[in-house]
Amino acid sequence: MQRHPSRPWAIAAALVAAGWAFFLLPPQQAVWSGADSPPWLAALDSQPVYDGIRLWLASMGLHDYYLVFGAAASVSFLLLWFATGPTFIALGWSGRVLSLLLLAAAPLTLLSYLNYPTDAPLHGLWGAEGVALLAICLWAMIVALVAPRGVAPVWERLVLAATLPIVVGATILFTYWPHGSLIGLGIETAVLAAWAPRADVEAPTMTTTGASTS
Repeated sequence: MQRHPSRPWAIAAALVAAGWAFFLLPPQQAVWSGADSPPWLAALDSQPVYDGIRLWLASMGLHDYYLVFGAAASVSFLLLWFATGPTFIALGWSGRVLSLLLLAAAPLTLLSYLNYPTDAPLHGLWGAEGVALLAICLWAMIVALVAPRGVAPVWERLVLAATLPIVVGATILFTYWPHGSLIGLGIETAVLAAWAPRADVEAPTMTTTGASTS
């Protein structure tokens, strides 16, 4: 029985993860940077859709937009974990560890934003998503080196090895982490989901060549 998302679903999940992070970025950057927000992000944040979302949140008593738009980025990590399951499992133990790091980044991101106030009980976790991203990037390099030779093609190893510059470049381009970082990571994941070898677990196909009786 199929235990992993099909390739089209995996690609879609990765692209949705990147798109979701991009959607959350303008209001999050507006809260964080205020008047210093990049003009293009400020222009996006002024769109009616974000005003409507903020009004809707306020109507429910949710006025801490830094928390809301920040914690929501945890969904992107979950989607990336879902998208890369069969791809990373195919890479052996190191790929499974990378998959677990993506999964762990989701609750860490949620806890980070929930505990950003200085009087929060777990305030030390604020910024933990950055540590998780760094761990993902560095471990991806290890995967590129130790993945089974007969499984991971050269191009896949190069993509994995480039995770750190991809994430750093996306963070600089979109001026905020983890949202900007997740855009780059989501695009990379979509490439892997589209073309990298997978470890799909399916029920074996039984064939009968004939039968004899005595």
